[in-house]
Amino acid sequence: MLEALYGSRTIQKILLFLFINGKCYGNQVSRLLNTPLTPLQKALFRLEKGGILMSYFEGKTKVYQFNPAFPLLPELELVLKKTYMLLPAQEKKSYSLSLPENQGARFTLAEANKILMMFWQKLKEVKHLTFQASTRAKKETGWNGRGKGSVHVTQEADNVLVFQEEGNWQGVEQKETAFSNVYRWTLDRMSGMLSLEHLRRGRNHPVFLFHLIPCSKNALSSLDSHLCEGDLYFGRIFFDRHSLRLHWRVIGPKKDEEIDCFYV
Repeated sequence: MLEALYGSRTIQKILLFLFINGKCYGNQVSRLLNTPLTPLQKALFRLEKGGILMSYFEGKTKVYQFNPAFPLLPELELVLKKTYMLLPAQEKKSYSLSLPENQGARFTLAEANKILMMFWQKLKEVKHLTFQASTRAKKETGWNGRGKGSVHVTQEADNVLVFQEEGNWQGVEQKETAFSNVYRWTLDRMSGMLSLEHLRRGRNHPVFLFHLIPCSKNALSSLDSHLCEGDLYFGRIFFDRHSLRLHWRVIGPKKDEEIDCFYV
């Protein structure tokens, strides 16, 4: 869809991938988007030389991201958002980081369940929440701010946990507002995945958010994006022995947000 502007389907894929995920490296994009590596590397070089991207090293891996000093970055992101919203559903899914990143290897069911059980144990121990939300949208909304609160965890079955979250958050106007959320986590060991639901309409009328699968030994990713009233939601979870981080990415006609929730 952007070929007419940039003259390359490969460059379109790179820009959309960066818009969704924030950073990338050559082999990763080549694998996930089924794109030959050599033209992709040439396109990355061209975009960096043009000032649209910048790069840095994570270990021996060269990682790319948008250059915040690029003067037309806000306008470019608006075009990318509209382009992404017009893609077919299956193509949208391909831009979400849902596959394991260790050279494309998939986990066996036993390996996936081992990771899920480590995560499940961490979920049971959660007591507190802090979060930060930021918008990339030109018109700022209430999604900018930070907050904190408490989490009461109830185990309703061997494979079901309910999070009741309450606290306060502060927007850009520094005004404090109370919030409350109820989420249900369900473990499915037969499929090697978790599901996450929002219970704002009650336990009998859950709002499904995503299925989550292991994408590394310490991370889970949404298997697909969730569509809610025109807005697409992606989720990734990172965990270690000390905490959990749930990263939300929300893209819609009036939204372009990132939210990081830290559970301890």
